[in-house]
Amino acid sequence: MYRQRIRQQILYGEFREYMEIAEEVIALRQKLGLAAPTLWAPTFGTANEVVWEINYPDLATYQRENEAFYSDADVMKQWRRLWQHAVQGSIKDELLEEAPHIA
Repeated sequence: MYRQRIRQQILYGEFREYMEIAEEVIALRQKLGLAAPTLWAPTFGTANEVVWEINYPDLATYQRENEAFYSDADVMKQWRRLWQHAVQGSIKDELLEEAPHIA
């Protein structure tokens, strides 16, 4: 199992607009048959932050879905609109894998 986690702080006063565009991005992902993200906001911690989490069963699926996501013009149009509401330099993108069971 792999989990992509994207954190970004949203410009003050623009959270609602950000979330509206995020919903459009999620709908476009679903239209393409891609994994649906879950959006989170910290209860405590960084103010106005949104955390995207997307689960993938394996690395090949992650790579295939990211290629499909970034090569779709409609998705990229909304994705670029979304980032206009993010604080520059606040974005952190990570890919986690399940911790291994070692001998």
